[in-house]
Amino acid sequence: MQTNNKQRFTNENNNGRKQSSKIKIGEIFSLKINALGPKKIGLVELNNGLTLLVPNTNLGDIVKVKLEKVFFIPSKNQKTKVLSQSKIAKPKYALGSVVQVLKKTNMSTTTEVEIGKILDLTIKRKGPKNSGLVPISDNFTIIVPNTKVGDTVQVEITKIKPTYAFAKVISAKNSLNSFGISNNEKSKLVNFFGFTDYKQKNENLSKLTKNKTYNILIPSNAKSVANFFVFKLNGNLLFVKKSLGIQFGDSAKILIIRTHKKFAIAKILKLNPISHFKKDLIVKNEIKKMIESGIHYGERAIRCNANMRSYIWLRKKGRNKNRPFLKRGRHVINLLKTRLCLKKAFIQLAKYAYLGQTFLFVGTKKPAASLIARTAVLSQTAFFVNSRWLGGMLTNWKTILKSISQIRPILKEKQKVIHNLLEKRQKIKERLFNKVNMLRKKSRKLTIKGKKFIQQLQKNPNYFIQKSQQLMKLKRLFLIQSKNLMENYSNIFIKQENILNVTKLLKEKENQLMQQKIYLKNMMQNDKNTLISFKKLFLIGQELMKLKQQTNESGNVLWAVSYEKFNQILNENSIKTNSIVPSPSPEILYKILSTMKMKLDPLEMSYNKISNKQMNKPKSPISDSTILHGADASPTNNLIISKLLDKFTLYLPFIKNYMNLLIQRLQNCNFVYEKFNQDLQQIREKINAFSKLTNNIQKVTNNIQSQFLQQIFLFNKLNQKLRLLSSEQRLLKFLPKLRFLPTTKNKMYERVELLMKKFVDPRMNYPMDQIYDQKLRLTSKKIAATRKQKWQRLEKYFGGVTQMSKMSKAQISNNVAIIVGQQEEMNAVRECKKLGIKMFTIIDTNCNPKLSDHVIPANDDSRTSIQYILGKMLTYIRFAQKLRRKVALKKSLLFL
Repeated sequence: MQTNNKQRFTNENNNGRKQSSKIKIGEIFSLKINALGPKKIGLVELNNGLTLLVPNTNLGDIVKVKLEKVFFIPSKNQKTKVLSQSKIAKPKYALGSVVQVLKKTNMSTTTEVEIGKILDLTIKRKGPKNSGLVPISDNFTIIVPNTKVGDTVQVEITKIKPTYAFAKVISAKNSLNSFGISNNEKSKLVNFFGFTDYKQKNENLSKLTKNKTYNILIPSNAKSVANFFVFKLNGNLLFVKKSLGIQFGDSAKILIIRTHKKFAIAKILKLNPISHFKKDLIVKNEIKKMIESGIHYGERAIRCNANMRSYIWLRKKGRNKNRPFLKRGRHVINLLKTRLCLKKAFIQLAKYAYLGQTFLFVGTKKPAASLIARTAVLSQTAFFVNSRWLGGMLTNWKTILKSISQIRPILKEKQKVIHNLLEKRQKIKERLFNKVNMLRKKSRKLTIKGKKFIQQLQKNPNYFIQKSQQLMKLKRLFLIQSKNLMENYSNIFIKQENILNVTKLLKEKENQLMQQKIYLKNMMQNDKNTLISFKKLFLIGQELMKLKQQTNESGNVLWAVSYEKFNQILNENSIKTNSIVPSPSPEILYKILSTMKMKLDPLEMSYNKISNKQMNKPKSPISDSTILHGADASPTNNLIISKLLDKFTLYLPFIKNYMNLLIQRLQNCNFVYEKFNQDLQQIREKINAFSKLTNNIQKVTNNIQSQFLQQIFLFNKLNQKLRLLSSEQRLLKFLPKLRFLPTTKNKMYERVELLMKKFVDPRMNYPMDQIYDQKLRLTSKKIAATRKQKWQRLEKYFGGVTQMSKMSKAQISNNVAIIVGQQEEMNAVRECKKLGIKMFTIIDTNCNPKLSDHVIPANDDSRTSIQYILGKMLTYIRFAQKLRRKVALKKSLLFL
């Protein structure tokens, strides 16, 4: 039987729920000892929630552990270790043995703390869940449960961890949790708490005996001390441990677990249905809402099911005592029991949602159809059937999948369209909420400001007049200062403009002088070049004149020949080269020609006369031909020269005069050039002086501008204060008419929803039929009509369960069904029963509560009652889902 138990521990149960562990006996783990228990037993919390005990280890050791044994909690119906087949035992803890010590560490927290050691401590700080904290060092704390700050207690260390340890209270000096009260201290204790003797009705509680149950009502004047309600009951001091969510004014069934001469301790067994619910405002409001929703109306008395008798309101007095209360031939449901059933169902639903299970909402009645679909969509992890439950929808799942596959692509497109529309709707809704909240905040701020102004005016009635006069004086002062600044700025600006104009003229003059200077420089350079060339030509001319004089003195004849004949003579070489005056280079010849062409002055005339005289002379016997042919001529007695050179000698006086003119001109130009330099230097000095002056003026203008900007800033602030003062005065005038929005947030949300339904929703387009038309646009009208009709029918029946096509049969059986109207959904109930699906059913008086796991007795024909119950369910489901996501996020962050 033990091996069978182990197998059950490693596998999953028939209902598809996961067990807390999948480890096997004999498996080896590498673990770190993170806690220490008594007798040096190491404690390790495994990922599946199981506690592993490892003997002979120290805190912080890393060891290899072999799993030896798993201890189970037996079921309530069994006293032996043999487990029944109907109920599987849950593992409590496991025992392991050390195979190898991988790393040995001595994480000694402090030398004072050891398992089993007894210490006298004073509680320093408040800890979680009514515990007290005693810091031993900077990084180590002792946690003592059921204590408060200031208690002096004697504790025993029970468990040690790296940074903290747990201890249990052995005795206490100043703590009420020890309950070791002497006879002399009774009056002090009663006076300390200020208890009044509370006498219960309908109970004989003069003597409280151990292990006996009593029905009591927690009084509203009871004291809450640590984890107990403390009050005086028939002369006895009673401590009732808080549990099951008990509060002041609740009626409960208690069990006395410990008695003393002067006090007793009790624990709560069961919360009784509240008979005096009018005293409890919360219950009163809940019942009132239920009555307004019409949950209490049952079916006709003829259709009543015998098993529903315990949920019907029975008469308590009169001739018809213990008979059902009838109203217009209908039974009335006991809403107190409905409230308790709802609480249990909501808590269980939240547990299933926290574990990540999915929900199947079923309700084909007209009042429930739309509500079922809405609740399933908003719960995010739910499916629904709201038109008709087809036989075998869960048991014959393979056939249903074939029908779902035909409409899945259409539903995907519809979901996209609906998603976009819902996003738009949500944005509009949020905008409306923000505007309403903004109006509320503004009105609240205005009222608070108005109250402050009124208080200020009560202290000083002339407050506004004095403040406005001060501000107006400051404004006038600012205006005068700004006016002076503007005048100074305008004067400086005019000066700056004048200086800029003068500098502009000077620069223009400088440019002109520079151009003239450059022109003069170029002209001087040209004159220098011409002077040099004329000097060279003058030297050549002087040499020629000397040659002529020598020939005349020697009695020789000078023959001037044209340039062409001169070249012929040179080529023939008939005459000696000593008698020929050579021609200069072509460059010099070109210069000679250019000088001769400069102008025809009297020199040319004299030259022409001379040439004419020479022409009239008697001809020598030697002619050109004789010179050319060399006959009858003696070459040594004659000198041949070109006519160009001969003519050039006549220009020597002109060249000399021109040279003198050039020298004089150059001297004049040098004088003018130096004068230009002096003028330019003076102009540049003036420009530099003006630039310095403009820089100084610019600094002054910048300073004035900064002052002016500062004045503008202060002036704007002053205007702002004046506007604020005027707005305060207007607010005081308007204050009697101003009203803070008295509507609550819930009413605001209701009004916003009404606005959305009346104005926003009608304008939003839902083009659902276009999806069918796009799919069938290429088919004939007849085929399109038949297919459209078929798809609409399939969508009507299976639109809410299409997402279940991704689930396996085991996952489908792990669903939680929420059924509205048991009589109409008997096929669904039978199929859920067959697959072992947990059911939450809203049952009327004509239904059988034994067919469901969790029943909610209520009217299943009223839309308002269904809306109330489904709305509450949705709230609990969404809250549990949100909690699940937060826990998963924290775990992932811890692993990272």
